[in-house]
Amino acid sequence: MKFRNIILSWDFVISIVLTLTTATFLPTMLKMSFCISFYNTGITVLSVVFSLFFAALAIIMTSSDNDFIEFLEEENDFSALLDSFKTTLVMLFVSLIYSIVLFVSSDYFAKNNSPDFEQHKIFFLVFEFQFTYSLLSTALSVKDTIKFSDLRGKFLKKKN
Repeated sequence: MKFRNIILSWDFVISIVLTLTTATFLPTMLKMSFCISFYNTGITVLSVVFSLFFAALAIIMTSSDNDFIEFLEEENDFSALLDSFKTTLVMLFVSLIYSIVLFVSSDYFAKNNSPDFEQHKIFFLVFEFQFTYSLLSTALSVKDTIKFSDLRGKFLKKKN
């Protein structure tokens, strides 16, 4: 998948707009307790989505026959689908790792300093972008999977 395609995709654009909008309303420094609750939620959501998405990718890879893949590859549709899945899977993983790092470090600093300890908003905004992009790209990939399944059904009907 080309970098240009990622930048111009709906999931990326919506994530950037949402993050920039949030950036205009947030103060420069955020209370650590506020951030920790979001990072913890991010870990929970992303870990579930990552595992389910990885399982869905495995199912797609094993459920296709060679004739159908060749049919889709006539216009590079199968490669585009896999590229979309790879990009989404990598982003989910990066988002999950970033959430874990932020949660652990924020929790450590909050517990070893005063309860009013603060964090610069850039950490939160990067988290917000990654989290939003991961969820939106997952939704779009699921939409592509449904389209893939529909095409497979039509292909099998035509084949038989």
